[in-house]
Amino acid sequence: MKRKQLAILWATLLVSLLGLQGCSSSTSGVFGQSFNVTGHWSGTVTDSYGVARATTVTLVDSGGAVSGTINVVGHSCFSGGNVTGTSAQSPANTTDDNPLTADQENSNQGTLTLSLASGATSGGVSSVTIVSGGTGYVEPPVVEFAAPSSGGRRATGIAVIEAGAVSAVVITDPGSGYSFDPVVSFSGGEGSDAIGTATLDASTITDAVTLNMVGSSSQLAGSYSGVWKGKSSDCSVETSGTISLSRL
Repeated sequence: MKRKQLAILWATLLVSLLGLQGCSSSTSGVFGQSFNVTGHWSGTVTDSYGVARATTVTLVDSGGAVSGTINVVGHSCFSGGNVTGTSAQSPANTTDDNPLTADQENSNQGTLTLSLASGATSGGVSSVTIVSGGTGYVEPPVVEFAAPSSGGRRATGIAVIEAGAVSAVVITDPGSGYSFDPVVSFSGGEGSDAIGTATLDASTITDAVTLNMVGSSSQLAGSYSGVWKGKSSDCSVETSGTISLSRL
């Protein structure tokens, strides 16, 4: 009988010790709260070159459906815009939650995924606006468009002159694959100084980055990746880096 009582005592002590050890492993969680990212945030977005840019974010979290805005100061590819995404509270018995207790210590922690997209244009050239007609043109100069940065076909056009100046450009082939307005140049025709700007058609591409963060309702950190073709040829290859936010 004494041996049985002693065994029960030792078992009780062992369970108590394990419980204390498990509780000591719980870190930044807050029992009894929910993971919600509604509010104003500030922090930094760091690009792939290690340059940190000041960032502000305003979010509304409605049961895991998140929307809001982000503003990034001086980023080489994107400056911000509207964001949408989802948030999810960390489940019980995951990191920072002691599985030996009934409390969920990581109730204030979770993940946040946001998408930022632009309405950039892509495709072919629809028109050329003449900024300056130049002078001295005896015959129409050759019109040359810069090549598209992400593959495709170079646009072509024919200049129209009036009174020695370029008055218009007729698009003979809009080209394809342009993600930002190409440079237009004029050569020959015995004149000079004609200047024009190209405008792309109205078709759209998906310039977007996805931001993935983990943390609590007061601190979030993670990374972002995507492409932003409408800004420059560099951004059309890769737009990536890290993000760190703190609730204001």
